[in-house]
Amino acid sequence: MSWSTMKTEAIVLSSQPFREADRRYAAFTPTQGKISFLGRGARKGKAKLASHLEPFAVVDIEVVKGRRSTTVISVERTRRFDGIESDFDKRLLATSSMHLLDLHTREYEADEPLYQELMQWVEFLDGSPGLSKTRATLLLASFLTRVMGHLGYDIELDQCLSCREAILPLSYRWHAGRGGLVCSSCIEEDVEEWHAARTMPEEAVKLLRFVRASSYVPLLDLGLTASALQEAGRAVHDIMQYHLPVETQVPFWQSVAA
Repeated sequence: MSWSTMKTEAIVLSSQPFREADRRYAAFTPTQGKISFLGRGARKGKAKLASHLEPFAVVDIEVVKGRRSTTVISVERTRRFDGIESDFDKRLLATSSMHLLDLHTREYEADEPLYQELMQWVEFLDGSPGLSKTRATLLLASFLTRVMGHLGYDIELDQCLSCREAILPLSYRWHAGRGGLVCSSCIEEDVEEWHAARTMPEEAVKLLRFVRASSYVPLLDLGLTASALQEAGRAVHDIMQYHLPVETQVPFWQSVAA
């Protein structure tokens, strides 16, 4: 981090009270990745900057790095997502996804593709129709799958983790620690190596493949069964538990089931 003052576009991920009158913010930027900064006096009723640093908006901010903290000194809101703000279920989904992105990313790791992914996500939510809790779970799983791909934890669903041969229907098991599917032949050859692998219904594998390859819009009309969604969600949660920086005991889908 070689700058002292920086101007950047950003999407606010979270905010929380800090000391008596300040707030601490986390935001995602295209050139610096996630950054954290203080909003001095942001909890005061007449604070001018605080109203522009609410979530569900794109902002241009200027921050200055001091000896002990980074502080925002100017902010201009350039785009609002009123479709999210005005719908409780979409707001809950957006808040959950931004919280998880904040939780599982480190500061100052530039990732412009991930920033664009986040932008596409909030643009999609802003224009989407009302969402049921089941559909919200599927969409959040899709977003998290994409985030993990950007972070280097893509799920292997097409080739065996061991021999790299194509996965055949009903001839595989799921291994969360290794991040994908292993074929039955490799399991038979080394049972001890793959003892943690478990069965996964073919329907759930197909759903995971579709979620990974599809854009968000087709997921709005995709036919679902409760069992396939449950198994696919469990697989995404397993990958998060094994590979992302912060362990979360609460499954991600509980955040959109309030």
